[in-house]
Amino acid sequence: MALGWLMRFLIPTLASLAFTACATTTPTQKAQADISQSSIEPGECGLFGWSTDDKRDFIFFADERSARYKGADGAVDLVAQSPFPSVKYLDAAGNSVTLRLGQGEAMNGGMRYAGARLVTVSEEGWERFQPVALLQGCHSG
Repeated sequence: MALGWLMRFLIPTLASLAFTACATTTPTQKAQADISQSSIEPGECGLFGWSTDDKRDFIFFADERSARYKGADGAVDLVAQSPFPSVKYLDAAGNSVTLRLGQGEAMNGGMRYAGARLVTVSEEGWERFQPVALLQGCHSG
């Protein structure tokens, strides 16, 4: 019971922290700010991703209308290839961006994917894997 309350509080709190973390940014934080400005409205659901390194940067966001991730050169807008929550996206140049979710853990109001991977393909055809911790949740407000 206490875990359910915690998760209902934790998902919106984490989302709001991610969205407001860049209220004051320096030029080196610009790519982080570009993706952190993504948000969901009450009644909507979103997929939120953080890097698994020590920095825990917010690097992926998707909802029913849009998706974006933090690439090497900044925020990249994506087009979902299936209904939310999609795992296959295309960037503006038509390059594939795929989420490999791995084992999910059900939470009250959502799912957690601690071992997910963000997969892109290099110009040479090599797959690049970026570990990402994903939360799928809805804004009940």
